[in-house]
Amino acid sequence: MNHWRFTYRNHLLFILFILFYALLGLFNLTTLPVAWTDEVMNLDPAIQFHRFGHFFSKLWPNPGAEKVFASYPPLIEIWHIIWLKLVNPTVFNIRLPFLIFHLITLTVLYFILIKSLKNKYISLLFLLLFAFDKSVFELSRSVRVEVLILLLISLYYLFQTKSNNPFLQGFLSGLLLIAHLYTLPIVLAWLIKTCFKNSYQYTIKYGISLVLPTLFSLWLINFNVAEIISQLGLQATKHTPQSNGFFYILRDSFLGRFFPYYNEQPLMWFVYLGILFLAIHLLIKQRTSIESALLNGSLLELLLLGITIFGAMSAQYRYLPAFLLIGIITFASEIKLNNKIFKALILIIVLNGFLSFTARHITAIYQRQERTSEPILAFLDKNIPQNKKILILGESIGEYYSATHKLCDYGLDFHPIHFKFTDYENVYYLSKDSIPYLNCTKIGQYNPLQNQIPPIISKFAKGGTYSNTFIWKVESESEFKKITQPFLTY
Repeated sequence: MNHWRFTYRNHLLFILFILFYALLGLFNLTTLPVAWTDEVMNLDPAIQFHRFGHFFSKLWPNPGAEKVFASYPPLIEIWHIIWLKLVNPTVFNIRLPFLIFHLITLTVLYFILIKSLKNKYISLLFLLLFAFDKSVFELSRSVRVEVLILLLISLYYLFQTKSNNPFLQGFLSGLLLIAHLYTLPIVLAWLIKTCFKNSYQYTIKYGISLVLPTLFSLWLINFNVAEIISQLGLQATKHTPQSNGFFYILRDSFLGRFFPYYNEQPLMWFVYLGILFLAIHLLIKQRTSIESALLNGSLLELLLLGITIFGAMSAQYRYLPAFLLIGIITFASEIKLNNKIFKALILIIVLNGFLSFTARHITAIYQRQERTSEPILAFLDKNIPQNKKILILGESIGEYYSATHKLCDYGLDFHPIHFKFTDYENVYYLSKDSIPYLNCTKIGQYNPLQNQIPPIISKFAKGGTYSNTFIWKVESESEFKKITQPFLTY
């Protein structure tokens, strides 16, 4: 008990921060953001598996996905499949584990920094830099695989110093291997270091555990490697640089990728570039012992990940949190915060992130009645028949509705290729627009009470609401084609 009280007092600021982060996250769990595209696309294959016992998804546009799903690395799908065995697919139930995973990541990172820096205040400062970064706090609430990626990376570094068990480390690496294509460089770096720094017996144990998640993933799709090559290959081409010319790729990757930061957190651009320059500087500094520099610490995985993200991935900021996490772990102990100007700059960046973070949550609180999922699901229940085979197109909340209605399918209007109008008795379209160009029957319009957001908060107000969602009944195949035709070249 005395030890706990000492620990409690010693880390009081961190505990207060985690409680603040957790309570705010829990209160706004279903409202920040409202149901959105990536969330339901990641969820859909697991819902179909739960409903029909078969791993497929009509929601994904890649040919073959409607028969067997192999368009995305399966880690997040495996999680959803397991979780849906225990809970109903509500917005709250699906998102709750991801909030918990993120809180664990923040806690683990804090104690990794404590061990490295031997200073709880500086450790907390770097933790806040990470936690309030725009890409981190947005993706922590997105039900994307990045939440699991950050958790696995942080646990790998924690257990590397705590136990260094080859089976555990190999299994964590194996899970990361099936998380996303951009995590492959991290796993490669860990494997290289394992082979060079450990015994033959350790490496064999590590390797066995490493391949187990991949084998399970192949079993899930009946070892259909051809579909993986076809679907995942097609999906990967959509997330590589689309610009022509080396200069344009550099512009998009180093400037366009950070466009969302410029309005809210402009100084974070310098943090990411600083991590890149520090990595290159450290490598040059250690040129007489490059092998030692790469095999010790986390520089090798940081460099390989940086080359992959900035050189081979499309200019989207959702790939950045893993880079920031490994960068902080790599360089926190290298940065000297005894310089007052530098210390003040870090505090300004953290404060800017805090204001951006809290403004989003305050906006969600003001718009709570417009963002809560239960009332709009009840509105759909009231206006959509329960005893007919139906298809719902459009707004992502339709996926959560269809998940609990056996005769209902859900499709994105911009991924329509696996859906046919004639397969359903009724087709409904959920839209935020009045769509006067369509000859559809208006069934209803969702209009909850709206609160006025204070002007100072509205500058940071982002994200949609369910307010003004129309339900349209699509009366003919020609009207169905008008809705989906612009996207059929997908």
